[in-house]
Amino acid sequence: MNETSSKFVDSFAVEKLINEKLLKVSHSPLNSLFKNSNISFEDLDHLSFDKSKAEKLVNRDGITSFCMPSYCKSNHYVENDKVYVYYFPAENPKSNILLLHGLFDDNMANYMYLIKQLNIFNVNVFIMLLPYHFERKPYQSSFSGEYFFSADIYRLCNAISQSMFDIEASLSFIKAFNGLETTLTGFSMGGCMAFKYYILKRQTVKTFLFNPVTELSRLVLDNPLLITIGRDILNSGFDMGKYTRMLEELDPCENIDYQIDNSMISVAYSIYDQIISENKYKTFIRKTGIRNVSVYSAGHLNVLRVPRLATDIIDFYNNL
Repeated sequence: MNETSSKFVDSFAVEKLINEKLLKVSHSPLNSLFKNSNISFEDLDHLSFDKSKAEKLVNRDGITSFCMPSYCKSNHYVENDKVYVYYFPAENPKSNILLLHGLFDDNMANYMYLIKQLNIFNVNVFIMLLPYHFERKPYQSSFSGEYFFSADIYRLCNAISQSMFDIEASLSFIKAFNGLETTLTGFSMGGCMAFKYYILKRQTVKTFLFNPVTELSRLVLDNPLLITIGRDILNSGFDMGKYTRMLEELDPCENIDYQIDNSMISVAYSIYDQIISENKYKTFIRKTGIRNVSVYSAGHLNVLRVPRLATDIIDFYNNL
């Protein structure tokens, strides 16, 4: 794709999100409702899924989704206590893909080109809504994802933890729904969450990441999109070093088992990306040892319309 237009789309989106959303809200970790939350992944492999609790819904756009209780209820925001999985079926499905979307996403239309391409390959596409996004946005929240990533480090860590259990619930639901093989795909922040799950599941889940967030614990220090969040932390008087250390404990890039084969994972990145630099992607690949790598002449956002993306995802899964 064209370099100039790719960079413009990313820069415009960042400026719009900051000016129209992020500058209008402020958060602090000092009086967090989640300060005493216990974060543990010990039960991730021992959860019991009840298919009867999954409810089928159809929204006003005619999109089918399934709603089920989250294993990790916050008890503070009732809207976020349910997992939503959007469903885009293929005509003659042979397998499934569970896709995790990006941070602050609020428009499912952004994914329709990729979804249609994957459907052509006879793949059902399920999209899990990350905590605090879309229908999971609390009524107190101003925009989708506001409560997922903010200066409230305790709520952020809880959201990351909840994401892992929600992925487990979503995969369990899909398995019960049609029994076809299901693989995991993640974009941007969804890619970071997919990688975290991949690490927790001992690198046994087929996973494809594209333009994934890397160095989660450093985002507020050097990401152009999150400058207002960094300012909120400093203004609150909370120790920035403590903030990053707490994130490091959950950052998948800081918890890699180098003894395990990385053949079950692939990563694709865009060289014109204005949200995550090409150098960060290269560092991520070098640090993780991922060998299956695709590179696109695209930006962070218009990667969703790269024709090769669906082909690369399918080729990777089929060749394992």
